[in-house]
Amino acid sequence: MLGVFSSARIKDEICKQVVMLADDAIVVVDEGLNVILFNREAEAIFGYTADEIRNTPFHMLTAPENRGTDAEIIEAFLKDGTFRRKLNEEGYIIKGLHKSGVEFHTQTTMMRVEQDKKTYLAFLMRDITEDKKNEAELLKLASTDPLTGALNRREFTALADREARRSKRYDRPLSIIMFDLDHFKVLNDSFGHAAGDIALQRFTTICCNALRNIDIFGRWGGEEFVALLPETSADGAAVIAERLRKLVSETEIDFKGDTLKYTVSIGIAQFKVSEHTLEGPLGRADAAVYDAKKAGRNNIAIYQD
Repeated sequence: MLGVFSSARIKDEICKQVVMLADDAIVVVDEGLNVILFNREAEAIFGYTADEIRNTPFHMLTAPENRGTDAEIIEAFLKDGTFRRKLNEEGYIIKGLHKSGVEFHTQTTMMRVEQDKKTYLAFLMRDITEDKKNEAELLKLASTDPLTGALNRREFTALADREARRSKRYDRPLSIIMFDLDHFKVLNDSFGHAAGDIALQRFTTICCNALRNIDIFGRWGGEEFVALLPETSADGAAVIAERLRKLVSETEIDFKGDTLKYTVSIGIAQFKVSEHTLEGPLGRADAAVYDAKKAGRNNIAIYQD
């Protein structure tokens, strides 16, 4: 008795159904990279019907800014002699383009198929946009302070140490600023922790708006914040610190009918040529904060050896 797979026609029909019902979008292109097969899931994630997209270039399905890189990846795959490559393992994700113009991330596997002395490429693609959003959210949660949105202590330290090594390698100045909000306990005791939280959030906003794009800003703990200033000497950092001190002193917060005002004491230290970690400069900046408070608060002090 003949088995079910003895019939070429039946096998072809089963293969077609498997392709059409697959959970992944399957897009097959010919040697000219024009679409010749487009399954139902591809229709769902790209917004085109198979008839609309058939015989159009594959790059119509990808984000315009990445098309050059996509072409290089595809060309390299065709030359490397393998028959399958999962792009995500290479650290690269193809960004899809929906018919509406919306871009989305896809987990993509490429396969080369030889048939009748012709080469075809099959792309197995899955929309992972939500996964990428969740990943970015988790990364943000792991690296930022939940109250203020500033970098947390761990992330700030990691970025600061990296910048310190770069500064040492290229012999460029690098300075650190430490901020300590004045009489913060009094503010909390007088108006409650909700008022204190708003003050911390407002201070973060002031600093993030006033600092440069290259600067690194984080919450060190409690009412203490830190900023790392690349390509900046202690004197240059003092100019920036003074601008921030003034902005904070002029800020008024409306809280349940009360107007809250507060100030900040600021300490500055410059990295020494031999330093490539945060520990030494941070300790000196902390000592400078103490000097600023001793001078009457709402002041700036540069650490002097």
